[in-house]
Amino acid sequence: MENEIKIDNLSKNFGNLHALHDISLDLKGGMHIVLGPNGAGKSTLLKCIDGHYKLDRGYVRVNGLDPYTNDKIRDKMSILSDNYSLYDELTVIDNLKFFGRLYGLKDKEILENVSEFLNEFDAARYLKSKVSTLSRGTKQKIAFCRALINKPEILLLDEPTAFLDSRSSQLMHDIMQEYSKNGRIVLFVTQKLDEISRFNSELIILRAGTVSDVTTTSNIYSTILKDTIINIRLASGFDPNKVKGIPNLYNANNASPNFIKVKIKNYKDINDTVAYLIENGGYVIGVDYIEPLIESLSFG
Repeated sequence: MENEIKIDNLSKNFGNLHALHDISLDLKGGMHIVLGPNGAGKSTLLKCIDGHYKLDRGYVRVNGLDPYTNDKIRDKMSILSDNYSLYDELTVIDNLKFFGRLYGLKDKEILENVSEFLNEFDAARYLKSKVSTLSRGTKQKIAFCRALINKPEILLLDEPTAFLDSRSSQLMHDIMQEYSKNGRIVLFVTQKLDEISRFNSELIILRAGTVSDVTTTSNIYSTILKDTIINIRLASGFDPNKVKGIPNLYNANNASPNFIKVKIKNYKDINDTVAYLIENGGYVIGVDYIEPLIESLSFG
């Protein structure tokens, strides 16, 4: 049976707060990303899929089963919530054993299932350390490994790269991408525009508890980077005599030596601007997207 998450007219309220309203999605094997600002309902959506919350309306089916009432499907799922969900006063190995045993795994199986990921994150050395003694980033790595302990067919991740350095974030992205193969579903939520560029995936835009668009990570840049302003960061100052020749230059008078501000019509214009800077002696080290902020995203 192919893995599938089917959601129809899902609504979830907390008192007078309408967290989710009429959400309908059909997700099959592969990578899926939910993008939205704070308060959009991203974490609530994951917890509805995982069976944490009873719905006020509509339904969620994971491989045809209701995750709120059917424990069987939970064995095939795992969630990394926005809180790393480890016991601070237990060691890392005791945490892994505790959660693994909930899935009916033997201690040997538990270590076999996560050892590869612990080693990739250079986290195996913390197995005998209390979680309370670890940095927030290390806790996040351990929590991610814990989420893989049952080899889930459906992996739900709530901002998994929070508190990680760039190298660890890239490693986690690589693991997620590889894990989403062979029919497994990886669904993760983020509010980072730069993070979605690392995947070629279905993209679900969530805003104020509703789905405003379902698109792809490549199409999103055609929309959000239309007529927008960016900063191009340089390792050193750029020749002032050549500044006015920069394509799409926004304001030559305000351009600092190490930052070039340009206004582009679409994401393709970035290449033209960067190419000009490089051809004329500039050393480009990054692009900062000034507008639009994630909170201003609006689609549909």
